[in-house]
Amino acid sequence: MTEKLRLLPLITADGASQMALDEALLDAARGPTLRIYRWAEPTVSLGYFQDHGSVVASLPVQDPPRVVRRITGGGAIWHEHEVTYCLVANRGMAGVPADTRALYAQLHGEVLEELAHRGAALDLQRGTTGDRRYRDEPRCFASPAENDLVASAGGKALGSAARTRGARILVHGSLKLASNRWDLGAVAACGLSTDDAVTALITGLARAIGVEPSPGDISAEETAARDRILQERYATSDWVQRRIGPRP
Repeated sequence: MTEKLRLLPLITADGASQMALDEALLDAARGPTLRIYRWAEPTVSLGYFQDHGSVVASLPVQDPPRVVRRITGGGAIWHEHEVTYCLVANRGMAGVPADTRALYAQLHGEVLEELAHRGAALDLQRGTTGDRRYRDEPRCFASPAENDLVASAGGKALGSAARTRGARILVHGSLKLASNRWDLGAVAACGLSTDDAVTALITGLARAIGVEPSPGDISAEETAARDRILQERYATSDWVQRRIGPRP
């Protein structure tokens, strides 16, 4: 039987619930799974290793966003005017390189092709620039990494970060539809509508790992794991405010 990429329904929800579901999929999903989602309100997600206090100090004082912490690395992301994806799969399965950098290049290359097909003018970033460890510059989109998607005039449109757990890997990605009041010129809008951006992500990511997308639903086991993880971790201030780093 040919393996399929389970495609979960698009969900718009608060950041803590989104992060809890992503981790639940890493723990409980069976087979490759992709979900695309939106954020119910402007939210900043900290990378796993980032210091809460220093990032929050850089945020706008007036009408500040919600803050959550991801289990994936990288810099802080302001989630607004964007489409987010979570891809979970087995490391080393056909189409999923065990090396994370090789996986990023593979995923981003195919997504770039789909975005270009729909009119987006972006390129792959050649080499990492900026603050790779996000110590002095906390914003993910201000420091493009190799194979991120960028505009020739400047600004980053898509970046990804990963977390491995045993034989499983979770990849988070953010595709920008427009900038925001924190990232400003660090963000390059992809120039597509939400629907076109979602379609480009699904088609590109599925082709990148060599499986056909097939609509599916969240299982009872995954729902239970999400609810447990939300209460134990993402709904608590201890998780959001703890300093886990520094990043190696």
